[in-house]
Amino acid sequence: MREELALAGRVALITGAAGDLGAAIARECLAAGAQVALLDVDPQALERRHGPAGRRDAVVVLPACDIADEQQVSEAVTALIAVFGRLDILVNNAAVATPKSPIGEIAATQWRRAIDVNLTGSWLMARAALPHLCASGAGVVLNIASQLGHVTAPGSGAYGVTKAALIALTRSIAVDHAAQGIRSLSLSPGAFMTNRLINRYGDEAAVERALGASYLSGQVGSVDEVARAALYLISGGRFLNGSDLVIDGGYTAQ
Repeated sequence: MREELALAGRVALITGAAGDLGAAIARECLAAGAQVALLDVDPQALERRHGPAGRRDAVVVLPACDIADEQQVSEAVTALIAVFGRLDILVNNAAVATPKSPIGEIAATQWRRAIDVNLTGSWLMARAALPHLCASGAGVVLNIASQLGHVTAPGSGAYGVTKAALIALTRSIAVDHAAQGIRSLSLSPGAFMTNRLINRYGDEAAVERALGASYLSGQVGSVDEVARAALYLISGGRFLNGSDLVIDGGYTAQ
């Protein structure tokens, strides 16, 4: 069991849970003893990954939720509390990526959607969760940022801007709510092997050929590596607060 069941008795809410990383973080939290609520905007993808909505054992699959919608966020958190009665951990993993485009050419609708989901949606989730996280006495907010919140890449400006802002939001939550027992952290992964990358490049070997040489490790990361880093932050002690952990195979060191 991860971290010797360090999360036993705690409840975690994970957004973007239909994706590879969201599902992997859920597995790590479950292995560490947590009860887990899974949230995503795509109910079909969520059902394919985790089964139909509803509760089973330590898992509840919540109805579909667009985190950019304030009402839907409120209803999702209310539904979780109705099942588990508490919330201890929020993992803001849901995000959208805009099509590759120079910053001066991106469509305003794409720019706004990136900000609405990646930044405002994460803030809406945190705002709705904070009363319950504070009530737990040891609440955690983990925001999944990106190496592109620290450096940029051609055509990725909107995504990078939102992830840099998410790191700043992380610090603000820590500063404003540490006195209420809240720890707020962010995790900034580099490229890691996901179905999205495999679909883009064709297969895993093509992903490595396209991206692996950009990393000191010589290859992209794995979903499980990133998920284990997430668990480390979630289960850390009180002195681990307001920080961003970059897990990028040395990309930003070059």
